[in-house]
Amino acid sequence: MKLTPSLIKKMHLISAGAWVVLAIPSVIWWKNSVLWVIIISIYANVVGHLSGYTAARADEAAEQNNE
Repeated sequence: MKLTPSLIKKMHLISAGAWVVLAIPSVIWWKNSVLWVIIISIYANVVGHLSGYTAARADEAAEQNNE
């Protein structure tokens, strides 16, 4: 399987969505634990994947412009 910008973009968007979904049980079931660390970790993962998604979109657009 070739890693195209389009595939990378989809992978990052799906990963970001998965982290958003995981945020809900993290806050509900782990509310008595170190909540601040959980929230910051989830935030960092979401932002990282959305950044990757944005970079993949830019790469895809650049590749399409070169064709």
